[in-house]
Formats: sequence, C-alpha cells, structure tokens
Amino acid sequence: MTDNSIPLYEIPEIHERRWWILGVMAASLTVVVMSVSGLNVALPTLQESLDASNSALQWIIDSYALVFAGLLLTAGALGDRFGRRNALLFGLAVFAVGATVGGLGSTPAQVIAGRATMGAGAAFVMPATLSLVVTVFPPKERRRAIAIWAGFAGAGAAIGPIVSGALLEWFWWGAALLVNIPIVIVLAGSIAVLAPRSRDTHNTPLDLPGTALSLVGITALVFGIIEGPNLGWSSPEVLVGFAVAAVTLVGFVVRERHARHPMLPLELFADRRFSVGSGVVTVTFFAMIGFFFLNTLYLQFVRGDSPLFAGLAAVPVAIMQVLVAPRSSSLSERFGSGPVIAVGFTFISSGFAVLAFAAPSWPYLPLGAAYVLLGTGMGITAAPATGNIMSAVPDAKAGVGSAVNDTTREFGGALGIAVLGSIIASAYQANLRIDDLGLGPEQAAAAKDSVGAASQIARSLPGGGAELADRAGVAFTGAFNIANTISALLALTAAVTVAFVFSPSKERSAAHAAAASRHAPDAEPAPLVGQSIPSAHRTGPTGDHVWDG
Repeated sequence: MTDNSIPLYEIPEIHERRWWILGVMAASLTVVVMSVSGLNVALPTLQESLDASNSALQWIIDSYALVFAGLLLTAGALGDRFGRRNALLFGLAVFAVGATVGGLGSTPAQVIAGRATMGAGAAFVMPATLSLVVTVFPPKERRRAIAIWAGFAGAGAAIGPIVSGALLEWFWWGAALLVNIPIVIVLAGSIAVLAPRSRDTHNTPLDLPGTALSLVGITALVFGIIEGPNLGWSSPEVLVGFAVAAVTLVGFVVRERHARHPMLPLELFADRRFSVGSGVVTVTFFAMIGFFFLNTLYLQFVRGDSPLFAGLAAVPVAIMQVLVAPRSSSLSERFGSGPVIAVGFTFISSGFAVLAFAAPSWPYLPLGAAYVLLGTGMGITAAPATGNIMSAVPDAKAGVGSAVNDTTREFGGALGIAVLGSIIASAYQANLRIDDLGLGPEQAAAAKDSVGAASQIARSLPGGGAELADRAGVAFTGAFNIANTISALLALTAAVTVAFVFSPSKERSAAHAAAASRHAPDAEPAPLVGQSIPSAHRTGPTGDHVWDG
C-alpha cells in the first residue's frame, strides 16, 4: 500500500517506532563519524607495522575525509531521488567493503584504498540518517530528534579514538577497521526491518552537470586544504587544487542559478537560518576536529599516555555532547537559537582558554575540566545549527539539506586540522632548540619536523634520549598553547557574531519569509521561541514521503 499524501510521521506504525528508528540512525551515524578520528591513535603502530612514510600515514587518515566530503552533496541528491533507505543500505555495504580491504591490507596503498572506499560509503550513510529522522518525526518533535542526532554526530569523533585505543591494547591495528563489519551487519538488518522508504516523489530529474561540478570542486578544495600544511601552501599541487576548486565551484554556482531543477537551490542561502546554521557548524567542527587531532598528539607524545588512555581522556567531551545536545532544542524554543548558540560558543572559548595554559606534565584535572567545557559547548552549538539548516529546507530536499550540513562539518574539520596543524608545526619548529644535542643532520631534521618523529628518535638514542624528548615536549606544548589561544578567540568572536546576526526576532523573520516564499497555504515556519507546530501539519505540495506498508 502506498499513499503519497500522508506524511510518514502520521502513519501509526511508523509513528510508534520513530524512537527506535532514531536509535538505529544515531548508531549508523556514530559508526561513520568514529572512522574520521578513530585511526589517529593507531598511527605509531601503523608506521611500525607497515613501514609507512609520513606521507602515507597522512593519506591513510585523509583519504577517508577527502572522498567523504567530496561525495556528500552527490550522495544526498541521489538519496532524495532514489530513496533514502536504499542510499543508507548501499552506503553501509560500501563502508563494510572498505573496512575489509583496509583492515586486511598489508601495504599502505591497500589501507589507503580501503579508507577511501569507506569514505565513499560514509557519504551515502550520513545524509540519509538525518533526512530519515526528519521525515519520521512530526514537526513538534523534530528539533529534539535532530538535536539527539547532532549529539551523536559530535560524540562519534570522541568515541572513535576510545574504541581504537582499546582494540590496540589486545589486537593488531587492523581490528580498528574490521570491528565495523559485524556492527554494519546488525545495523543493516535493523534498518531493513524498521526504516520506511522515503524519497522525493516528484521524481525530480538529476542535475548531472551540477553533480559533477560539486564533486570535482569540493574534492579539489578539500585536497588543497589537507595538503597545504604538508606540501606547502604555495606548492604547485596545492595551487592547482585551489584553482580547480575555484573554477568548478564558480561553475557550480552559475549552473545552479540557471538550472530548472538545481541539485542545491542557492536561494536557501538567503534564509538566515540556513546560512547562519551552516557557518556555525563549520566553525564548531573547525574547533572540534582540530582539537581531537592536536589533543591526541599532546597526550601521546608529550604526556606519554597510551593510545587507550589518550582515547579515554576525551570521554567527557562525548558524554557532555550526548547529554547536552537534546536539551538544547528546548532552550532554543524558549530563548531562540542565536542566544543559545552564542552561549555554546562561550563554553567552547572557555575550554580552549583553559587548554591555553597546558604544561607538559599537567595533571588530568584541569584537562578534564577543559574537556567538559568543550563538550558542553559543542553540544549546545551544533544541535540548534543543524535544526535551523533542516528547518530551512523543503522536505523534498531533505537529503541535500542534510548533505550541506554534513559537508560543512567535513569542510570545517579539514580546515581546522590544516590551519591549526600549520600553526602548531610553525611554532614547534621555531621553539625547538636541539643544536647542542649532537644529533646527525637527518635526525635533527626529522626531530624538527614533528613531535612524533622526535619521540621516536629519542627512544632510539642511548639512555632513551630524555633531553630530546623533554625539549620536544616543551616546544610542542608551547605551540599547543598558541593554537588553543587562537581557537578560544575564534569561538569568542563567533559567539558575539551569532548573538548579533541571529537574534530571536531575526530568526522568526527568516522563518516567516521562507514560509511566504513557498506560496503554500498550509506552510508554517519551523518551531521558534515558545512555538510548536501541530502534528497534523502536512507536507503539502512537497510530497516527499513514501510508505510501503
């Protein structure tokens, strides 16, 4: 039985199991987000086991993010067109294949290929999870459901290093990838049983030129951002990447402005909820992913913590995000998204301000306090921002809207690692003084290149190279302090900006303007301050919900 006129959330069978569906979507999301950061703690082991160069290690990490970010918009559009549940199941299958190839790989090239394949699968999974959540929850519950989804999206980045660190205590590095396979099998079975079919029933033609331009443009842009710190921002490869990105993304904008059926309607960015939400997500994940990357280096190479402890140390970040994110929806409805997001950025700024005073032998207590502040702030900011992005998007474009949200996350994360990583590298090299330690030219160059290399060289020196390890730790900590100070100032600036440009009245005006522009007699703005929409509200002419009973 199929009735395209009935929204999925009004069908009793689906309404009754909506929280189970959310649980499966959150679990699927967590699996793919964990893989963004999960392998970071395994880098020393990978280097020894595969005799991998620094460049190979970088691509083992970055191949996942590069393919993931590049395919998101395309995958979201395909999910809207051919079915979001199908896209989710397809993505999980591809993800499992990549985990198998990478986990069983015996060379860096095989691991890179497996990680890239996993990234392709993740690009179909992430937008499908959010778009399905949006379609099965009635408008009055949607903000809370999206907030829970966003909480797990953030927590996954913290959970990944914990799982990988625990597996490395008892197994080899490949277990960190192969552990995904049984999880994916369980998730796929749950999705087949619980998740309804959902797609754009207008059968809108695919925007193939727009799809190709976005794929090439975003991939080239992320490539330039990732490789800038490694090859140099003025290197030919990076400059070509940025040039290709500029040409293709300008072409994408021109194409979308004139296309009869654009993949990404650019007028969405005129809606302040969409544009501010996208900016907030970008800045939040710039800080968040940059933090996880640098914090892992600080814990393992400066404090000398094990991979497992380095993962467990950040548990407060994950816990606070999961606890706080669902509550941000009620706060946003009461006070408005802008003030709530501004408070979240203030928490983030406070957490980075604490870390700006870190010392090589700092006790865990101040670190844990900083992690609590960061997790609280990230949970408060990301959830309302995601809710605003999705409330600005027509239901028929839920997949594309979700993909924009996800792309800003990946773009922000890649930019955070690149910018903060470059700052750390420059400050570390400027701070490190080892000319009097009697190291050979190659050893000295390697020690100056990274704190990880300095730590490895120190262990190979007679007596354990304690002096080299100490000096490298002090130099890196100084660089770590600078990066955290910059992150604190960025978050504080974001707090002031959001409070100014996204007041409750401006949020309300944006919602009413969007409703009026759709020319739908039953169109209503998304829930705002103290406002809810009755569950009887239907999708009207968007008609994107399909149910096969």
